[in-house]
Amino acid sequence: MSVRRILAKTINTDLEYEAIGIDLAKNCVSAALLTTDGEVVCIDRLDYSELEKSAQMLSPTTFAMEPCTEMNYLVRKLEAWGHRCLVIGGKNVQNYVENHYSGQKTDLNDAQALAFLAKDTQLRTIKAKNMEQQKYASLTTLREQYIKQYRQTIVSLKGICQAWGLNISKGISGKARLKDLIENHAAFPEELKESLVDMVTHAQTAQKALNKITKTLELLAKNDKVCQLIQTIPGLGPICSCRLRATIGDIRRFKNPKDFPAYYGLVPRSIATGHNEKKGKITHRGDKTMRSLMVQGAGSVINMATKGKLKSKQLTKWILKKQKEKMPWGKLVCAVAAKLLRIVRAVLIGRKAYDPKLAGVAKCSLPKAT
Repeated sequence: MSVRRILAKTINTDLEYEAIGIDLAKNCVSAALLTTDGEVVCIDRLDYSELEKSAQMLSPTTFAMEPCTEMNYLVRKLEAWGHRCLVIGGKNVQNYVENHYSGQKTDLNDAQALAFLAKDTQLRTIKAKNMEQQKYASLTTLREQYIKQYRQTIVSLKGICQAWGLNISKGISGKARLKDLIENHAAFPEELKESLVDMVTHAQTAQKALNKITKTLELLAKNDKVCQLIQTIPGLGPICSCRLRATIGDIRRFKNPKDFPAYYGLVPRSIATGHNEKKGKITHRGDKTMRSLMVQGAGSVINMATKGKLKSKQLTKWILKKQKEKMPWGKLVCAVAAKLLRIVRAVLIGRKAYDPKLAGVAKCSLPKAT
């Protein structure tokens, strides 16, 4: 039996809804409302102010949406008004539209897909960030943006200067002396010198902003108990701990140790057919910035183990064994990053600092608590 669909312009707050799917845009939303009678009320364009006003008058229901920049702020508001919010991954919505709407991707079809997916009890949803997590996430994102700006400016500056016969060494790229080199280089046209000096100023400004945010994150990590626990693990410093603090949420929602590295896309993709099973590349799911930071931390742990400076004997032994087996660097780094994440989960669940003497020891060999 086909579902009856009704087009409307506003939300009727006198009705009760089983689920409401909203496709978020910059200035408005598209909404699909499932009534308890089985009807689907579709609203093509609805202002955020109207949505919030109607949500305050509605009886508690379920709102479903895709992850985006507006999502965290909106979820906090809707939950404060007594509603349940589900954040559903875009891949699930895409698959639903492909199977049920012949791949016709429109805002209304996305909203309808979200509304129907909200009734799926087996679907894995995304956890929205609270105010504290949003603060850590915003600061670490800004830091990554300043790093990107600084690198792009310096690389572009070096390329242009090299084209005019001025080779810039790595050591002076961020110093004031670079401006003097540009101004005194005779091959540069006068029209170009001023723009190159501006590029140096822009790079120095980005570097100062980067250092300021880094100090802010270090101070936040110093005063946060969760960050302090994470920093007891080798390879994980204040920046990495702050990003983990922003993205973990409730650590107990990861029932299995392998679920945690899988959340950040650091597990190999499983490809199975019949009795043949093989492992592919890592899934690259989850937070890209966090995955990048974990890979950097894993690289430093491998270097420490190679030089004999890593305190954990079990982890050092495992790394050296993999190196002896000639495991490729990329695979080894991802494997160590996944191991570090499993250690993070154990430390946060146990609420105890990382102890290198006990790491890797079987539980049955540990002394029982009295």
